[in-house]
Amino acid sequence: MIIRLLMFLAGVAAIASPALGQTTQPVARPAAERAWPLAIEKLAKSLVAGELDDTQAMLAPHASVRRFDGVQSEELWRMAERAVKSTIIGQHAYNGAPLVMAADIAADFKNAAAIPDQVKAQFTIDDETEIKRANTIAGQWLMEELNADDGAPVGVIVLWTPRPTVPGVKSAPSFDVIFVLCRGQRIAENKYKMTSIVYGSPVAGDRR
Repeated sequence: MIIRLLMFLAGVAAIASPALGQTTQPVARPAAERAWPLAIEKLAKSLVAGELDDTQAMLAPHASVRRFDGVQSEELWRMAERAVKSTIIGQHAYNGAPLVMAADIAADFKNAAAIPDQVKAQFTIDDETEIKRANTIAGQWLMEELNADDGAPVGVIVLWTPRPTVPGVKSAPSFDVIFVLCRGQRIAENKYKMTSIVYGSPVAGDRR
């Protein structure tokens, strides 16, 4: 079931919608409402910068970190090593199952200058029925992977990540789309820690 959802997400989770081109005036939010989005942003920045201590500080005691294809928690440095020097495509924080995660990621790809057009095309579809279906499945997939209860703070970070190179072998740079799914816990008035992280590529060609 998980693999089917991952493959579906790889093909249609990031979808172009007519509403994506619209802009609205940003609305100021209280610090308490900004705290969870800021925690996701801080985690994303620490990962791509290779700041392992900062990433570790974002995790709650006994937090779990695993890959999509893994069943056991692994050392944090393995995820950090995979994510370092990535480009952040997008980052989103939600309270409970998101209703428009697919559309959010679609906008990220649409506006990501660093992503080749052929890669963007893999995450784009212009069918309103598929948009609604993808939003529903993406939300369910996120909550299932994180084993999150309804209303729990959850989030997704999407990265354009360099593939590991083989020492001594020259080759053109290549990249993967990596998803980092996060479940958080509020530990203070305006502070969150990550209790569960699941990461990897939803595309069959990369499961590291």
